[in-house]
Amino acid sequence: MHRSLASVPRPSGAVEPGSTRPGGSGPAAVRYPFASPMAVPKQKQSHSRTSKRRAQHKITAPALNSCPQCHQPRRPHRVCPHCGTYGGREVVDVSDVHDHDHDH
Repeated sequence: MHRSLASVPRPSGAVEPGSTRPGGSGPAAVRYPFASPMAVPKQKQSHSRTSKRRAQHKITAPALNSCPQCHQPRRPHRVCPHCGTYGGREVVDVSDVHDHDHDH
């Protein structure tokens, strides 16, 4: 005679696998009985420590080099906005006539 698993007597504190109870038991509680599944800090980080960390979150001024042709400041590895040269040759035609509609 075959018995089903539902008819097998269980101890009074036993929990069915995969069930969730308000006490925090369930699949996660079975795998991690003593720890939270996520990384959680043990203590609050103080205002001083937070400020020290954020002191490095600053913006820096962009690097500027002088153009080898016209000696005006320009960003490195970019076409000079004044004379239009890059790598010793003219790559952009920079003239006094603007084809866009704003004042300089």
